[in-house]
Amino acid sequence: MENIKVLLLEDNELDVEAIQRLMATQNLDYDLKVVSTCKETRQCLKEEKYDVVLLDSHVPDASGLSILSELNGVPAIIITGQGDEDTAVQALKEGASDYLVKDNSGMYLHLLPTVVKETIVKQQLRQEKIQAEKEREKLFVELEKANRELKAVSRIDPLTKLSNRRDIKYKIDYEISRAERSSETFSVILGDIDHFKDIRTKLDDTGIENLIILVAESLVSGCRKVDTVGRWGEEAFMIIVPETNLSGAARLAENLRKIFEEKLLVANESIKISLSFGVAANVEGKSVNWLTDTVETFLLKAKISGGDKVVSFSSQVN
Repeated sequence: MENIKVLLLEDNELDVEAIQRLMATQNLDYDLKVVSTCKETRQCLKEEKYDVVLLDSHVPDASGLSILSELNGVPAIIITGQGDEDTAVQALKEGASDYLVKDNSGMYLHLLPTVVKETIVKQQLRQEKIQAEKEREKLFVELEKANRELKAVSRIDPLTKLSNRRDIKYKIDYEISRAERSSETFSVILGDIDHFKDIRTKLDDTGIENLIILVAESLVSGCRKVDTVGRWGEEAFMIIVPETNLSGAARLAENLRKIFEEKLLVANESIKISLSFGVAANVEGKSVNWLTDTVETFLLKAKISGGDKVVSFSSQVN
């Protein structure tokens, strides 16, 4: 075990000698540095790191208490004379860890090793607590970050990197709330790849994934920046169109449908696909599920009537 590094501020040579005798007789593992002025104490604290500082409350150039604010975490024990207990109390208020009162019988010397040991132990516990709090704070920050990332991942489709079904419903709910406050309407478009089961027989899993990604990118490129494109199902995509009535959303859906009139290059193979679209506008007082059920109904009508077309509810047109 390493010696305990002790800095002693004491101008009385007899008291210094008494402490040195105590160290010798009790085999105290102290690495003792003795200074007689506050100036020397400050210099030592700058040059070395100590485990504990013993401060005489009164030395020629100042009070030992003046050092307390400059210890930078080093624990200090104030040593006062008899009848000067008020100074000891003041020292504790100013940050001293403990105090000893010099007495004519020298009893304080017998207490010194115990007080030093207890002071160092308390300091170690304090440091461990501070470190534990720092680690706990760091863990909390990391946990918060992980939660944010998990929350983000839970709302993102891993293949297309678009909003997933859960996130789309959350954003539709937000648009409903916003529409209630602003009296602005919004619409949704649901697109679905036609004859997807037949396409699956022509492409392997990688080809299907590449096709889905290509369709997603095409839809995003055909929409405005304020629009939200999300993956609603394996081959279905929902588009939220803010501040747009039904007729405006239907025109956008028709433009998106026309994008797929050209063949797509998937895995070095030209593939001809088409998409059907359903379009619905928000109706005041209706829920997220009502709006998504409605647009799914219109998409189904487009599919049943042959696909590759846009179907909307004409009575909703503003």
